[in-house]
Amino acid sequence: MTAMTPGSNIPLPVARVTVDVTAPVRLDVSGLLLTADGKVRSDDDFIFYNQATGPGVTYRSGGGAAPDAIVVDTAAVPPGIEKIVVTASPDAEGQTFQGIEPTATIRNADDNSVLATFTPPQLGTETALVIVEVYLRNGAWKARAVGQGYANGLAGIATDFGVSVEEPAPAPAPAQTPVA
Repeated sequence: MTAMTPGSNIPLPVARVTVDVTAPVRLDVSGLLLTADGKVRSDDDFIFYNQATGPGVTYRSGGGAAPDAIVVDTAAVPPGIEKIVVTASPDAEGQTFQGIEPTATIRNADDNSVLATFTPPQLGTETALVIVEVYLRNGAWKARAVGQGYANGLAGIATDFGVSVEEPAPAPAPAQTPVA
């Protein structure tokens, strides 16, 4: 097993890997399938609890008893997808990563053996992280430790990678009652 540091990478010796992310609080974990320009092809390339499957990528809920995870089958990833970004954000509204050290564990999806772990250092006001990426380089799949934080939550990450994020509609103004 390899303990990764920010920016480090490892070759993936297997075609199917699971990336699970643990922390002392409940996390939302998601994956984005990216093309060479670093963007999704469409919102269908954003894999999370409400859209659990995409080409070669699956979201797996831990159900609260185990960590949520993204499973990548590199053999089933479509041509043109060069990177799968795994993200994490605290489930609680407004919660930051201050004092919470999430750990990503990259596993062989077939036998659950650990290939590598990564805990991003020195987190603070971040409300979402790009924690790990699984990427294609010169015909071989690798994993990279990232740990890039966002202060504007999962919506900030999704928007940066080209996902359309619908903002909630503003609440209607309260009706004015005439004063008699």
